[in-house]
Amino acid sequence: MRRDIFKSPFINAVCALFMIAVFFDVYASELPGRELTDRHIFEARQRRENQDTEEVDEQSEENAVREAVRTQLDAVMATWHASPLATQMSADDVIIPFGKGGIFIPRFTETNTEPDVEVFDMDGYRLGSWEPGRTIILNPGEYRVMLGSGTFRQRIVRDVTVEEGRTTPVIPDWSGLVIDVVDEQGIILKGEYELVRIDEFDPYGRGHGASIELGEVVRAWILKPGIYKILGVGESYNTLTNFVTVRLLPGEFTNFLLIQDPEDFRIRGGGTIHLAPTTRLTSNWRFGANIGVNVQFNMETDHQAEADIGEASSFTMGSLFDAWILYRKRPMEWSTRLRLEEGLNITDRNVEAMINTPDRLLMSSIYIWRVLSWFGPYARAEFNSKLFNTRIRRYKEEQFLFVNSDYYLDPAAEPDTAQTFAIEPAFSPLIIELGAGVSADMTTRQYFELRSRLGFGGAFSRYGDRYRVIEGDRVMYRHPQDSDLRREQQDLVANSMVLYPEDKINIFEVGPQASIGALIRIGVYASAEGELKVFAPILPEHRLNKPDFEFSGTLSWRLSRILNLDYTYRQTLRQPSELDVPIHTSTHGIWLRLHYSSR
Repeated sequence: MRRDIFKSPFINAVCALFMIAVFFDVYASELPGRELTDRHIFEARQRRENQDTEEVDEQSEENAVREAVRTQLDAVMATWHASPLATQMSADDVIIPFGKGGIFIPRFTETNTEPDVEVFDMDGYRLGSWEPGRTIILNPGEYRVMLGSGTFRQRIVRDVTVEEGRTTPVIPDWSGLVIDVVDEQGIILKGEYELVRIDEFDPYGRGHGASIELGEVVRAWILKPGIYKILGVGESYNTLTNFVTVRLLPGEFTNFLLIQDPEDFRIRGGGTIHLAPTTRLTSNWRFGANIGVNVQFNMETDHQAEADIGEASSFTMGSLFDAWILYRKRPMEWSTRLRLEEGLNITDRNVEAMINTPDRLLMSSIYIWRVLSWFGPYARAEFNSKLFNTRIRRYKEEQFLFVNSDYYLDPAAEPDTAQTFAIEPAFSPLIIELGAGVSADMTTRQYFELRSRLGFGGAFSRYGDRYRVIEGDRVMYRHPQDSDLRREQQDLVANSMVLYPEDKINIFEVGPQASIGALIRIGVYASAEGELKVFAPILPEHRLNKPDFEFSGTLSWRLSRILNLDYTYRQTLRQPSELDVPIHTSTHGIWLRLHYSSR
């Protein structure tokens, strides 16, 4: 019976468990690991919470840095004329083929005014050139992107990795600059200037404004960040006159307004002022306006002088209304500007001696249809006049004296002793200009740029009966040299302001006009630039065989880091039938400029 008990499965299981318990009790101290108590569990939980906190802190720091970078990039992109980077990329309709990738270089301007972008492989082989703002499709791999203004050595180079199926944007750390050239009345000029980087002395050559009558737009400079000097043509790089400076920051696009004298292109001033409209009315319409009034009163008293001559005063008041409206939606662009500038000046509290200066009314409008980014027709109109009579004031002279068209004293005109005299009526001159044509920037390659304008223009000018001031030595006399009457008339002329009459005249000219310009970069240290303008009126006279033309050319060599040599040539020919002898002039200029400055 005892054997039957040990054969039972239940009894066998109990015996096995008893033996395992005894074995564990004997060898428990030799088993691996350690006992998990409440203390161990608490410490492990605390370490986990600390680790989670550190990860949250690191993530917060990363988010803060990312947000700061995004905020800075948004502030930089707000200076661009073009849309932000993400908008440009989403608007680009280029489809990346299977097995390819892409590079995207954003543009600063809404029009094609920036130099092309060139791409090289890592062996230096040039793959081609593209406009900024378009996706560049390439095989996956490493590439070298070259962009910017200037010579090969001055351009900006960035290395980019292209991944399959992905467009890689290049965040701009370079700068953009557009220089609008105007005269002191705010009228747009073609102008001419030189651009030099002065923190790392590096001349970039000559720049120009835009000829509105030929549908031109101002070209943008793409440059490395730094401090740049804009100086008059031919000035020494160390000049302390006839220059302005501008600081360019990474990623920003700077609008610079340069004021020049239209006669000799000397710089009168400049600054980072927006000439174009800046207030966005809708997605495609923009508006801008400058409205101002200034009042000035001066009085000077000499307490030791007599009462009637010891006091002098002047009162000046001026007003300005300048407004623009711009519509821009690819491929169309239309802008209109109205400028009204008026002022009055009173001296010695004599209201009868008041004169209106300045007095100017200007309205202009231009429409451009960019069929291609580099080609499109344009049409323009401009109205220019004055609202009031043009008056002049005499000072030391005793009266106004008049001569006839032969410069003899006019016996029928009595001397005028008024303090002021109206020498030209209101709305004289009245000038209306119309023009239309096509504009083409045919190439903007690294070593060669070519641009052309071809149009048809007309101008109507109306001048009323008016006078102009002449020097007294131009007056003719009918009496003998030694006669008393002759000497009396000479004394009268010497103490008078002499006025010469000019009859009413209407001038109307119509004809084709064209310009072509080119820039060639010769190696790393030399460049050649030239421009030819031609105007051939067909009304009121047919002058296709005798056109007016103007040519200007410049050769520049950088002989060393501190030595530059420039040669300029200009030729002008004007041959209307009203002139007995055509105006035909030419000038040559050679500038050898040495620059050194310890920094």
